[in-house]
Amino acid sequence: MFISIDPETKTASIQEPEVLTAFHIESPEHNEDAVASIIGNGAEAAEDAHVWVSIEWITRNVEGEVSSNWREDFSGMVQYATSKGWVNESETHLKAHIKVD
Repeated sequence: MFISIDPETKTASIQEPEVLTAFHIESPEHNEDAVASIIGNGAEAAEDAHVWVSIEWITRNVEGEVSSNWREDFSGMVQYATSKGWVNESETHLKAHIKVD
């Protein structure tokens, strides 16, 4: 799963939501503040080309596009991310790397 950023329309969309073995942001914009602003919904700039993305925003934006067991599988992904330090202390945001496309 990845988030695609379109800086011209200032929109963010989730791509390949069923792929839960990877999570990143693809953007022509490398600035964390600009990418977080486009994602909105509580996204926050982090250091070193990373952005904290709201878990609630992710789940809301894939509704109707994923299988019935997606939430359970996504929960497993979040648990793994937590073990790696990629989930914030309040467990509300996932950390995503910005890949410049």
